[in-house]
Amino acid sequence: MKIIRSLIITFAMYSRIPVPKTEWNAENMKYSIAFFPFVGLPIAALLFLWHSFCGFADKAVPDMAEALVGLCIPIFISGGIHLDGFIDTSDALSSHQDRERKLEIMKDAHTGAFAIISCLSYCALFMAAYLVVLKSRTEFGILALGFVLSRIMSGMGVVFFKCAKNDGLLHTFADNTELGRTRLILAMEFILCEAGMIHINPVGAFLALFLNLLFILYYYKMTKREFGGITGDTCGWFSSNSELLTAIAAAVGVIITKGIMKI
Repeated sequence: MKIIRSLIITFAMYSRIPVPKTEWNAENMKYSIAFFPFVGLPIAALLFLWHSFCGFADKAVPDMAEALVGLCIPIFISGGIHLDGFIDTSDALSSHQDRERKLEIMKDAHTGAFAIISCLSYCALFMAAYLVVLKSRTEFGILALGFVLSRIMSGMGVVFFKCAKNDGLLHTFADNTELGRTRLILAMEFILCEAGMIHINPVGAFLALFLNLLFILYYYKMTKREFGGITGDTCGWFSSNSELLTAIAAAVGVIITKGIMKI
């Protein structure tokens, strides 16, 4: 039953999907991080269903409308928790203050101008990638699975990287996690997700893998330098950027594939 409780806690924390109430204690939270990628599955499924509906409706749904809804689906399911972390971390990074001040800025309820600019830029880039990919069913599958991949890699950050603070929800999750088994489960999930992407389209899959591996290395060094470790907000920043990078990889995959076909 503790496995089921861990799954319930994960969805209660990282999504707006209704789940039964359960007690948040050390025993029940052991495998919550291992189940974190599962939150990406309904996002991927709904994106694919929306994309399929728009294709079935032919030109009844304009491409821009499809992209706008596609941008909103992950936000609605997650409750915006990752985008909130993206905004707070962007605010802190743009401040160019010392480490302690940056950690304070991330906790501040006020939002700075650079955070808004970063959020608008993120949305514009994601929509641009979406608009390129929506004509390709294969590459669209990679874009959708990016919401699973981002959570796998974010979970790996939690179980492998140091927390910046000794309090807060992220520290609570990390401190109560069964590290050995969770690392193994996340590694297996990573292999399965990447295998699924390769099966869909190798070009987009390998590009997504390359970009995400480079980015997690940058994330490790950046958070260690700027914050002294990871926080809940930086995890949201990482997840959001990882999803964007995978969408861009899928878009580039479409462009490369079309270029090859013309030769």
